[in-house]
Amino acid sequence: MIYFPYFRGRQYDLLALKNIAQQHILPPNIIPIIEPVRDIRALPQTVAAFVEHDQPLVVIANPTVSDYALTQQKLHDWRPYADNPQLIVGHILTPTIIPANLQPAAEHRTLLVGRQYDELVAAQHAGWLNDPSYLLVPPEARIRQLITRPTISLFDHAWLPEHERSYADITDGFFSDDWVLATLNGYHGVSDYTIGGAHYSEHGYPARAVTLHLTYFQGDQLRIHRFVSDDREDFRHPKEKFFQAVAKLAAWLPDHPDVQTPAALALANYHTTQHFPGLGVVKRLSLEHHLQTMAAYFKLHYPE
Repeated sequence: MIYFPYFRGRQYDLLALKNIAQQHILPPNIIPIIEPVRDIRALPQTVAAFVEHDQPLVVIANPTVSDYALTQQKLHDWRPYADNPQLIVGHILTPTIIPANLQPAAEHRTLLVGRQYDELVAAQHAGWLNDPSYLLVPPEARIRQLITRPTISLFDHAWLPEHERSYADITDGFFSDDWVLATLNGYHGVSDYTIGGAHYSEHGYPARAVTLHLTYFQGDQLRIHRFVSDDREDFRHPKEKFFQAVAKLAAWLPDHPDVQTPAALALANYHTTQHFPGLGVVKRLSLEHHLQTMAAYFKLHYPE
């Protein structure tokens, strides 16, 4: 069983991955995917951290959710590391892709993300889908019937509240058990967009509430608990809202010892110190906690 957590290459996503690489806690069957979205220094630094610590990583060579791919001259390029066997070059299946991109070189692996059924049909008829080392597809019955080779299921489990709703409406709930269903449905592994979700916005958007997200296991089921600030009337006072949310996390965590990862404890410590690190750091620690949680589960249940 392989797990491919899928990240858009924002600043704090990359910093979370870089820290995880330096902690060297990921087993070989957890392989993060980065789809670059910005030309920032953190991108090659993160790739370098994985390469230097002999840990596999996927970088998408043709990102589709931002204008990053249109920038001809990159100031912070990850491609000098492309020859390292730990780096897996990935592609998204689009009408402009060429077969040569999908064929692995000696000692190198490739990955293809196919999100649309019609594009997968065309690629299958052209005989392209057997070339990539890994093929990520939506977990749809018609795609399972189309493709006979081993595939990885890619699904977005994150819930994004709309309109007048907030995370306070569902503070605790089911997140995923894809690894349980994967074997039943014939998948070789699973992939998701972690707690960040597949939605991408170039500039982000303000939120009325500050919410801290912690994933945790209950048996083989991954659940998510959300700690939401009480103040949700307007977009002001993020610092005060953070302290409301982190106070709930600090009160909840002692009763859940299995959730006490280094990242979760670091978050709870901000309640003790009454220090506001900024919402970017909060996001980084939440992502680190998710990866630390998944690493512990896979080491126990799917040892390589």
